[in-house]
Amino acid sequence: MYSTLSLKRLVAWLALPPLGIFVLLTALVHAPQNLTEGWSLANKVLGGWGIFLFVFGSGSQWWRPWRLLWRIPGIDRLLFPDLNGKWVGKTRSNWPSVKAMFEAYEKREKPGYAGQLDQVALQDDDIELKITASFFRLRVEGKLSNTGGTSHSISAQLSWNDHLERFELGYLYNQNTPTPRQTDEALHLGAAYLSLDIEAATLKGEYWTKRSWRSGLNTAGTLEVVRM
Repeated sequence: MYSTLSLKRLVAWLALPPLGIFVLLTALVHAPQNLTEGWSLANKVLGGWGIFLFVFGSGSQWWRPWRLLWRIPGIDRLLFPDLNGKWVGKTRSNWPSVKAMFEAYEKREKPGYAGQLDQVALQDDDIELKITASFFRLRVEGKLSNTGGTSHSISAQLSWNDHLERFELGYLYNQNTPTPRQTDEALHLGAAYLSLDIEAATLKGEYWTKRSWRSGLNTAGTLEVVRM
């Protein structure tokens, strides 16, 4: 999650606190008498600050102390938003168009004109995302209603878009389908790129998959979820 910060802001957040602690200690507790004492004090401050960052900035299902920061108003825009939790919504897939082309080819028949492919109604399906995040870690897990498939991110990154002035979440994932149909795969790759609306607590964007790509059955669509 620290990747959302510019290099200048990242250095400031990492370097200014220990520098301030060092100045306070030398002014209020004990001023180093020589370079050796100063170097020793600096090492202790940096070591303590590093331990604090590791303990406070790390996160798991049971340990998320850094989320206390998000009680401070406006901190989500100053640093990065807290995405932890369950997000529920829908996908809208181009599968009906893909399926129509697949069946026409498989039957080897010249189909009658049924209209423009881009006018075929998209298929709506329920989806649930679980996001686990800390200062050093970001993980996205998904559950699909139509296939019973589950997914987990291989890589994920939250970034700040300077042009549109919003946070954007992009991730690559592996999806497992327990009982794949003829047109499915037991395991396939996919990706999603979503924009975050902090006020509405929504993630919205597009996704695409590598499912059965050799048969031309890879799909794409839109994805929108709201935080529960």
